[in-house]
Amino acid sequence: MSRSIPEWPAILPGYIATMVLFCLTLVREPHMRGFIKELRHRNVFRVGIAYVIAGWLFVQAADIATESFAAPEWVMRTLIIFLLIGLPVALFLAWAFELTPDGVVKAEDLPENTPKDPRAGKRLNAVIMVTLIIAVGWLGWDKLQGPGESLMSEAAVDKSIAVLPFDDFSPGGDQAWFADGLTEEILNSLARTSDLHVASRTSSFAYRGTTENLSDIAVALGVAHILEGSVRRAGDQLRVTAQLIRANDDKHLWSETFDGDIDNSISIQEEIAVAIANALQTAMDPAELARMVSAGTGSVEAWETYLRGHALAMEIIELDERARIFEVADIYDEAVQIDPGFVDAHQALADLWYFQLEITTTNYVADGPPYAERLARFDSALTAAIKYARGPVDRIRAEALKAQLSVRINDRLRLTEELATLVPDDFNTLASLVGLYQERGELEKAREPAIRAWGLRHSGGEARIGVIYNMRRIDMTEALRMIDEGLQEANMPPGFYYQAQRAFLDAGDLDRAREMMDLFLLRSSDENGQLMMRVRQACAEGRVADADKLFAATDPDSNTRWLFLKTLGREGEADEVLRQYDTPDKLFILAGFLDYRTFDPRQYPLLWKTMQSQGIERPPVRPQTFECKR
Repeated sequence: MSRSIPEWPAILPGYIATMVLFCLTLVREPHMRGFIKELRHRNVFRVGIAYVIAGWLFVQAADIATESFAAPEWVMRTLIIFLLIGLPVALFLAWAFELTPDGVVKAEDLPENTPKDPRAGKRLNAVIMVTLIIAVGWLGWDKLQGPGESLMSEAAVDKSIAVLPFDDFSPGGDQAWFADGLTEEILNSLARTSDLHVASRTSSFAYRGTTENLSDIAVALGVAHILEGSVRRAGDQLRVTAQLIRANDDKHLWSETFDGDIDNSISIQEEIAVAIANALQTAMDPAELARMVSAGTGSVEAWETYLRGHALAMEIIELDERARIFEVADIYDEAVQIDPGFVDAHQALADLWYFQLEITTTNYVADGPPYAERLARFDSALTAAIKYARGPVDRIRAEALKAQLSVRINDRLRLTEELATLVPDDFNTLASLVGLYQERGELEKAREPAIRAWGLRHSGGEARIGVIYNMRRIDMTEALRMIDEGLQEANMPPGFYYQAQRAFLDAGDLDRAREMMDLFLLRSSDENGQLMMRVRQACAEGRVADADKLFAATDPDSNTRWLFLKTLGREGEADEVLRQYDTPDKLFILAGFLDYRTFDPRQYPLLWKTMQSQGIERPPVRPQTFECKR
C-alpha cells in the first residue's frame, strides 16, 4: 500500500521520548545557572515560540497548496511530522550555540561570565513579532470568510454522493467485472451509512465512460459529491485510484492511490468507504462504520467469486437473458462454499431464489429447479443471511423478507417501520412502507413516505416507478404532478411510461395515456409489456374486439395472465387463474396480489382466513376505470 507514513498516534511515544532525552541533556549541562534561568539566557524560549508560530503558518500555507494540487493525504502528514521532529532539533541548537560578535560558537566554549550579545535576543524578538502579526492577520481574515470547512457543522455539509463506475486501466482491458464489483461494493458500503444519501447503481452506472461535466451529472442525480476512480490489475498486482469531488466547484476533497497485491482488494474498498464517510462528516462512529462497510468476508477468493456472480447478474439483466440466472446462483454457491459466513453472498442467494419463487415478477424463470428445491435453497440462504448479518439494518431486512414469504403482514409492517427509523432516507424501505400501508387501506399513512421516496432523486428513475404506481391510488393529483416532473428528467426508464399510462387512464386522460404508450413502445423491447399497454388503451377507448384480439396473441402461461383478464373484464376467468396459489406453501404468491386494488382476497379461503387472523381490514375492491365494458 502507498500509505507508508505513520499516523501521529504511532509516532507519539517516540516523540515524547525524544523530548524527555533532550530535557535530561539540558539538566546535565555542567555550566548550569539554574535550569529556567539558563533556558532564558540561551534564548531557548524565544526560539521555541518563534518555531511554533512559524511552523503553524507554514502548515496553513501547505494545507492550501496541497489542497489546490489535490496532493495525497500523506504529503501533509509528512510535512507535519518533519515539523514536529524539527522542534527538539531547533531547541537543541538554541541551547548548544550562541550568537556572538565573532559569529556562532558553541555555548560550552564560552567562558561562564561572557556577556550576552544583545543582537540575538533582538532578532528573535523581531521574528516572533512579525510571525505573530502574520498569524493574527491570518486568523482575522479566516474569520471574515465565515466558518472554515474544517469547522463546519455536520448540518452544513450536503451528505449526498454518486459513485461513478471505476475505469478499467488494466493492460488487457479485461478487468471491467472487477472494477464494477469494487465500485458497487464501495457504493453499497456507503449506502449503509444512515445519514448519507447515495445515488442508486442504476443511476450512477448510466454515466459509464461519459465525458459529461461532473457538475451536470451531480445535478441530474441530485447529489453534491462525486466519487470516481480507476483500477489497474496486472497479475497479482493491483492499483486503485479514487478521488472525491465536490461538484459545485470541482474541488477535490480527498484522493488516494492504493498500491498492493490482490490480497489488499477487500481492505481497499473498506478504506475508501470509511475515508469518504469521514470526509462528508457522517454521524456513524468510525469503528462502527468500519464494521458496517466490511465486505462480509475475509477471503479474497470468496469475494472475487461473488463479484463475478454479481457481474454476470448485471449482464443478464442488461441483455434480458434471465434464463441464465441459475448460472449466477451456482457462482454465489461457490462463494459461500469458500466462506460459509459470507453474509453478502447469502443475501444475494436469498434475493435470487425469492424471485424464482414469485411467479408474478418479470425475473421469474419457469424452466429450472422444481418449486420445492427453490424454496429449500431460499430458506437456507435467508437463514444464513440472518445469522451472519452485520448489524440490525441487514438483519431486519432479511427478517422482513422472511415475514413476507410466510404472509405475516403485520410482522412485516412492524419490521419495515423499525427499519425506517434506522435508515429514514432509504428508498427501498420507504417504498415497501408505502405498499404495506396501501395494502391495508391506510392511504393517509402511505402518502407521506411516498412523497419522501419520490423526493430522493438519487434513488434513480427505475426505483421511483413504484412510487407512481402506488401514488395514483393514494392521491391522483400528486401522482400526475410526479409524472410531469419525471417527464422533464432525462433517461427515465421504460417502466416509468408504463406506469404513467396507467395513471392517465385512471384519470380519464386518454390522449396523454396514448402518448405514454407510444414512448414505451419506442424505448422497450418487452413484448408482454407492449401487449398489456395496447390492451389497456383499447379497453379504455371502447375497442373491446381489438383488446380480445391482442390478448389472443399472449402466452397462455404468462405470469401476467390474471392482469390481462382483469383488464379485459373477464373476472371469473381471472379468479380461477390464481386459485392454484391458495395453498400453505404458495400463499405468499397469492398475497402478492394484495398490491392490486382490483384483487378480492375473499375469493380465496386460506388467504382470507390468514388476513382475518391478523386483523387486517382490506379496503373495498375498486374496479379499474379503464377495463373493458362487456
